[in-house]
Amino acid sequence: MKKLLPMAAVLCLMAAGCAKESTWNTGQKAQAYLTMYMEKYYPDVEPNENGLYILEEEEGDGETWDPDSTYIYAEYTIRTLDGTISSSTDYEIAQQLGTYDCSYYYGPRFMAQGSGSSFVGVDMLMEGMKVGGTRKAIIPAWLLNTSRLSSEEAYINACTTSAHLLYDVTFHGQTGDIDRTEIDSLERYVFREYGVNRDASTGFQENAVEGTFYFISDTTEFVGQPRIPRDTTVNIRYTGYLLNGQAFDTTDERIAKDNNIFYVTGKSYKPVSVTLSSKVSEIKMGSSTLITGFQGGMSLMRYLGQKATFLFTSTLGYAGSGSGSAIPPYSPLIFEVEIVQE
Repeated sequence: MKKLLPMAAVLCLMAAGCAKESTWNTGQKAQAYLTMYMEKYYPDVEPNENGLYILEEEEGDGETWDPDSTYIYAEYTIRTLDGTISSSTDYEIAQQLGTYDCSYYYGPRFMAQGSGSSFVGVDMLMEGMKVGGTRKAIIPAWLLNTSRLSSEEAYINACTTSAHLLYDVTFHGQTGDIDRTEIDSLERYVFREYGVNRDASTGFQENAVEGTFYFISDTTEFVGQPRIPRDTTVNIRYTGYLLNGQAFDTTDERIAKDNNIFYVTGKSYKPVSVTLSSKVSEIKMGSSTLITGFQGGMSLMRYLGQKATFLFTSTLGYAGSGSGSAIPPYSPLIFEVEIVQE
């Protein structure tokens, strides 16, 4: 690992005397440090017109990044200048660090762009990139700002951190309509797995957007049987999946072991209780509030022993936040559910 000059030493070298340091703001100190760092470790690399230092680049052969695309689909690894990895979507890096978990999601993910969503330095990093390309660059601390300011000086004066970051990005795609992109991917999945087009607007929402929610269940064997009354507590088994088939949650011990999903030796994997209600928004699992898509699916369950699959876009799930390391932002979800007697 490279050893860096202490900040105090850098500032003394950059100024006539260390006394001047007290008059510098955070951005100016960060600027002085980065100048010394680049002179020492990358003397042949000059900043580009945006002030980023491009260290490595491999051009892609797809469409060029569009600043109006709103969302990019990319893989990344983020490091501090001393080489410490702060975040990565690469499973090989997770294995090297000893943090790999097969229930976590690794790979490209959608990320929002623009003011208030992404660092200005990341948007600058994407400029000129083509799908399929990679770029490794140092983003100065003052460009780690989600606001869009008028000048470099304004960014430096607004800087609140001295931590410059090294981004390693692979660009896989982009979209200006994340909802449409999710709907298309979910519709393709349903057609591929079930071989028919499904009408998603007949689900639990009267005005459901076509393609955002699917409820698939064969109830022919229950014809003539009594329906479960609303305001009843039932027991269910379930497993949740991403569209790539990766399980992220389950009540099934075998699936938990196979996927390392919250599996704890000695834990009793058993059905969980769900309280139904005539109001979809009041359907709960114990005292826990459920995501809207799961509530909607449970509202359509009618019989003891019934099995069903709920499929829905992230608008009815975890939206742009995702959930922990297992569910990335803007992910359609699948739940296989069974009402059991236990």
